[in-house]
Amino acid sequence: MNFIHLGRLVDRIYALSNRDFCPWANRYVYWLKEPVGWFALALVASLLVGAFLSPLGWSVAAGLATVIVLGLSFPWLATRCVRCKLRPVDFELRERQDTFLSFSVTNYLPLPITGLRIEGYFSQMGDAEDDRQAQADGVLGLVPAFSRATYRLPLCPEYRGHYPTVPPKIACSFPFGIWTARIGVEDVVPVLVRPLYIPLQSDVERVGSKWSDHGPGNRPCKHGEFQGVRDFRDGDSLKSIHWAQSARNERLVVCERGGPQQETINVQLSTARSLGTARCARENLAWRVRLAASVSELLSARHIPFRLWIDDQPICLPPGPHASRRARDLLSDVPLDSSPEKLQATSHVEPSMPTIRIHAWDENGRPHREQTICFELITPGRGFRSTDCSGRGESGRVHNGGLIDLDQDIASQLEQLLMEADLANFAA
Repeated sequence: MNFIHLGRLVDRIYALSNRDFCPWANRYVYWLKEPVGWFALALVASLLVGAFLSPLGWSVAAGLATVIVLGLSFPWLATRCVRCKLRPVDFELRERQDTFLSFSVTNYLPLPITGLRIEGYFSQMGDAEDDRQAQADGVLGLVPAFSRATYRLPLCPEYRGHYPTVPPKIACSFPFGIWTARIGVEDVVPVLVRPLYIPLQSDVERVGSKWSDHGPGNRPCKHGEFQGVRDFRDGDSLKSIHWAQSARNERLVVCERGGPQQETINVQLSTARSLGTARCARENLAWRVRLAASVSELLSARHIPFRLWIDDQPICLPPGPHASRRARDLLSDVPLDSSPEKLQATSHVEPSMPTIRIHAWDENGRPHREQTICFELITPGRGFRSTDCSGRGESGRVHNGGLIDLDQDIASQLEQLLMEADLANFAA
């Protein structure tokens, strides 16, 4: 118990030491956050020492003034006397895909520039609880004088979205690092980062193969299995006439055939915030989006029509193979973080058709572990059975699903859930 109280005491002291007691005075002391502010303060002190105590203070003041002038002038010149172009090698890529930025620099100075860096293209914002500056996307060791060169900066975007989210800048703090000069890049080409795709090898058998065959049950068509005979109607093909039955009944009788059809599947993605810190919540939402993208790719590869739901908003997708691309575009636009009003939100859309739900909260509003995702499959109107995340079902529909552990092999867990749910029950 003593160790517990000691830990709490240390946490309180740490929180107290990092508390801002005078936020109104920040604008007057923010200049001290840069090292040049302390150099300026030391310069003033040296001037006072030289004026009232000892001539040695003048020598110290001259040295500090030289450092300040060089530390301010060279970064300012280095960023204002170059022209930069920043464009990606690939204009569309996926998360965690290695790529390059083509960075063209024209140096008009008669001096080489060292320590030039690019900030704000793929840099991610820190946690909401941790106000940190964005790290540099790339650093150039040396740009020769009077030169025009192109550099390839290796990058690997971590999250989906349209980049850059903010105008990128070039920065320089050489030679002393006491002040950083920044200026926006003039020529910037954006890039689209799509969600990570998890390849699935699930051999789920689904009936139907034509985009026009939508809806429950079989429907009459010119192909498919033999279902019976009926009287001839205008528009029927002469090839479908059953001549033996027509002769026996003394009227034209045709063969009725029917083809299996597919039923549209709802893919519902919830962006409600999960447990943990802002960084853990962002990672959990990122994996939910990746699972939705993987399921969309699987359904599109199996020629299964589906409709995407983001929270409670249905989004119509074009038929055919363009549905997967449209789904990828929509999932790329999902914000990196959940909005505050969705912290405890959960989809209450009552499924009227087969539904796949991907969320971080169960139906009772109880959160799961931050490293888990609830993957739920619902078939309406097929009796009563429940193996879902919350452990309880509702009459008239079947729940199949479970928790996906992000610390384990996600692809194998997802394939196992799909096979256990028997997606063939989703189609008539």
